[in-house]
Amino acid sequence: MIQTLIGLGASFAIPSLMKRLKDQKVQVLHAMPGRVRLQSDHWKDDHIAVALEEQFSTISIVKNVRASGTTGSLLIEFTTPHLTSQQFDEVVQLAVDTSTRAYRHVDASLTKSMRHGVDSLDQLIKKQTGAKTDLDSLIVLGLLVKGTTGFATNPAFASSLLYWAYTILKREDGGSS
Repeated sequence: MIQTLIGLGASFAIPSLMKRLKDQKVQVLHAMPGRVRLQSDHWKDDHIAVALEEQFSTISIVKNVRASGTTGSLLIEFTTPHLTSQQFDEVVQLAVDTSTRAYRHVDASLTKSMRHGVDSLDQLIKKQTGAKTDLDSLIVLGLLVKGTTGFATNPAFASSLLYWAYTILKREDGGSS
């Protein structure tokens, strides 16, 4: 494995390369002349995989590229059997930079989990009430009750609760006035 990495021109003694590998925890899973498979858990998303494939397909020394959003791996086949250490450094840096730019198109895993939790709760409420109510209607009801009962003590806050209820209702009916 070490001879293969040297054959590719990768010098792990270069501090800047090590920092980049460490930042996204990039691992060299497999390397042989003309081919390398990199992997990072930060690349486990289909948007990032597509961005990596699109970016690397434009590079002249890249013959073929395949990325997997499931495994977070990037397989690159080169037109030349050996890379210089600078070329390998640029390949890794390009993969890191490309994935970093693609993050803005990726939903955070916490956001995905919260959406799933809210959707599950909404479905449970609909199931239990025979679709007579859902999570949004319960939230609106709570906002309306709290807004109307709290008006005497804190009119500004109560007004904002009533406004939130109104905006949720208007969103649900398509925003028609």
